[in-house]
Amino acid sequence: MLAGTAEKNRFINTFSPATRALFESRMTVHGGAIGDVLQAPNTTVEAVWFPLSGMVSTMRPLENDGMVEVDATGIEGFLGLEVVLGLRTTADTWLVQSPGRFARVEAHVFAELLERDAGFREAAGRYAATVIAVRGQWIACNARHTIEQRLAKWLLVTRDRVGDEIQITQDTVAMMLGVRRASVVTALGRFVEDGLVGHGYARVRVLDEKRLRSVACGCYAKAAELLRSGAA
Repeated sequence: MLAGTAEKNRFINTFSPATRALFESRMTVHGGAIGDVLQAPNTTVEAVWFPLSGMVSTMRPLENDGMVEVDATGIEGFLGLEVVLGLRTTADTWLVQSPGRFARVEAHVFAELLERDAGFREAAGRYAATVIAVRGQWIACNARHTIEQRLAKWLLVTRDRVGDEIQITQDTVAMMLGVRRASVVTALGRFVEDGLVGHGYARVRVLDEKRLRSVACGCYAKAAELLRSGAA
């Protein structure tokens, strides 16, 4: 049994003692570096993943082998909504965005527990509905808000999960936001000049969260509210 491995995942912390003990007995814990793929696109979902630290992006494929982020998951939840919805494949890629430790549970174990534990099934369904709502908010955000607003929102969302020091490259941020790298360079440069963030090689540090919030669109606060209510 991997006792204590789940203490940093808030979703697992909502389990009853018996359910949590079962989960921990069936978990394996893996380290993940930036760019590691936890789930390849258009393949069978073999496992559900629970970040214990770090952050994973759900990437949707586009034309010309491009990808864009449609969701991000940290210690508040899990990757594997498809299993909750009764599916066994996904078109998405689950890509480690910030390094950390990630607990893995076989998909069939997760599915079996959904069937026999009503409390767990309700919690998983509520979280799945929350993530779907957040993804809808992101779609609206991408359609209506400026790159500066979206970048500020993205930095805040990431900071909430991994802390002030964010390991990321400009190329990766551009891919996450679905914009050109030059646009990220320009917007990030403004943030540095204004003292909102510091920027070094493959790192961004949030220096002034309050002012960064003032730049971000309202989608940041809305998504945070949805995640809080969905984890209740």
